[in-house]
Amino acid sequence: MIALLATDDEAMGVEVRKVLLREGLDCPVSNVVGIDWAPEHLARATPDLFVLVLPADPVGSLRALDMLEKLPRQDGTRVLAVGPAADPKLVLRALRGAVDDYVDQNDLDAEFETALSRWRTLQPSLEEAGRVIAVVAPSGGSGSSTLAVNLATVLAKEHKTALLFDLKLETGDLAALLDLKPTHSLADLCANVSRMDRVLFERSLARHSSGVHLLAAPAQLSEVEHVTPEGIRKVLNLARTLFPYVLMDLDHDFDAVQVDALLQADIILLVFRLDFASLRNTRRTLDHLEHLGIGQDRVRLVVNRFGQPKEVAAAKAEEALGVKIFHYVPDDPRAVNRANNNGVPFVLEAPSAKISRSITRLAMSVNGVHKAPNGAPKAHQDIAIIK
Repeated sequence: MIALLATDDEAMGVEVRKVLLREGLDCPVSNVVGIDWAPEHLARATPDLFVLVLPADPVGSLRALDMLEKLPRQDGTRVLAVGPAADPKLVLRALRGAVDDYVDQNDLDAEFETALSRWRTLQPSLEEAGRVIAVVAPSGGSGSSTLAVNLATVLAKEHKTALLFDLKLETGDLAALLDLKPTHSLADLCANVSRMDRVLFERSLARHSSGVHLLAAPAQLSEVEHVTPEGIRKVLNLARTLFPYVLMDLDHDFDAVQVDALLQADIILLVFRLDFASLRNTRRTLDHLEHLGIGQDRVRLVVNRFGQPKEVAAAKAEEALGVKIFHYVPDDPRAVNRANNNGVPFVLEAPSAKISRSITRLAMSVNGVHKAPNGAPKAHQDIAIIK
């Protein structure tokens, strides 16, 4: 959740931002602005929480409140004022105006925690649990991680946010593909599974400017052992309540952690190439999914890097697999390599490219029934899979 902080007191701004970050809110330095600049920033974006630090002098405080009351009220944004509690008239004036809550600047930690708890309980929940989409390749080199990053980016643009979940525990590279440097990982959450809650979960996420939130793979191989099926179940339960879409980038080793994640997925995108080795492993993966009790109605076959020379014909691939192919992503090594090397999803770097348009269509086809920000319902566009 995003916070915008307006203050003319640099020292107080530093302290308030520390509390916001500690409470799990996303408040980058660029979201700390002077009071006079707040209207311009609020006109460009809609934060979840707007924090106004009132100036020390009474005249300045009244001027700041006057400015706040003249601003159009933004749906979904709560307003919290920070100031002295010794002036009851000022507190009353703030709460009778555009301010939802008031925090005593001399007791920041305790009062902020209480105010944020009240705010979170008032937040409307999603109309339905978030949709979990698993992206898995039957073998390496299929480009499933790149596909997961770009799918998450498209869905985040459509719904303002999405969670990307790196379950390639030993080789995860989603952070690099987004040019992020997470300070926490899935391993940290699972190591504290007994006290995992919403606050701890949100603090563990790294936010990308696109609206994608990343739960990164373990930073060290020695931390992989902390990740357990119990931890995955708790993470997904929390994620479903906070995000309309959760995309998991899975490994193909089918250990207990990967299997538990697959069993909880609403849709599984099985990403492969049209070559003999990939087709063989895709067939084996389909058989194993069936063995796990995962029906074909939840599986979508996605051909990546479609259009390469000498590849197996699509009709022959469908005949060999006994399943219809759901979607084709065209081969575009130039756009993909440039974007991956720059740490920018290609749907952002080259939105008009053929591959970007293909990923957008794929994202819309698994979009489910959540409402977009404009309120228009998104109908299911899933294609039936026939064996």
